[in-house]
Amino acid sequence: MELHSKIKQLRKEKGLSQQEFADKMGLHISYVSRLENGHSQPSIEVLKKLTEVFEVSADYLLNGAADSYNIEIKNKSLAGKMQLIDELDEEEQQALNKVIDSMLTNHKMRDFLNQKTTA
Repeated sequence: MELHSKIKQLRKEKGLSQQEFADKMGLHISYVSRLENGHSQPSIEVLKKLTEVFEVSADYLLNGAADSYNIEIKNKSLAGKMQLIDELDEEEQQALNKVIDSMLTNHKMRDFLNQKTTA
């Protein structure tokens, strides 16, 4: 499913009208309409806000379901750190998750925009 379709679907799942969604996002309703129709692409800042409002990861918005793949970590140091994350308290995990989501969002958005400009 393409990004614009996911935005529309998630908005409807939250039970929000386009106007309510625009207000919650701090956007103009015409921009929301263009996003949902695929006529505009969100900026990195708007993408970050989408992840907060919809409570999903940037990876889900840009690629698919968060749990739709198996993870293989080849970097042993990183794999060990990932296991230790489960030992952090909830607040620390949430803070780390926000940092990771922010970095991934920036990376994915750059890739996405590069693909659109070269197409």
